[in-house]
Amino acid sequence: MDPADRPKTSYELFLALVEQYRMGPSHAALVTLLLRMTTELEALREALSSPETPESVREAYRKAYERTAVLSHNSAGPTGGAEKILRTFFPWEGRDDRFAPELEMMKRLGATPEEQEALRDKMEEVEMYT
Repeated sequence: MDPADRPKTSYELFLALVEQYRMGPSHAALVTLLLRMTTELEALREALSSPETPESVREAYRKAYERTAVLSHNSAGPTGGAEKILRTFFPWEGRDDRFAPELEMMKRLGATPEEQEALRDKMEEVEMYT
């Protein structure tokens, strides 16, 4: 899709999602997932922007949002901003550690190495459930 042809309004984006949804079950599953994630994200954004939310939390979110918004427009280097955002969920280079995304997030949240290892142990344990 040429950037000039990309959906520019919520309604145009919605129509594009409907088109994808109608392409078959796997497309419908992805669209459903995207819509549910968007709903959850909007609920989080609404809660974080509420005057009832402590100002320190709102300020932390504002700063994080500002950093992420700037990053999303950063085209320096071999990739654009969108890839840089995706990199926060998926590694730049392949990793052998299947738990890397979860452990990286725990690290971002301030988990100690011991807490990260405890999480790894729990994830490995539940993988064995039948």
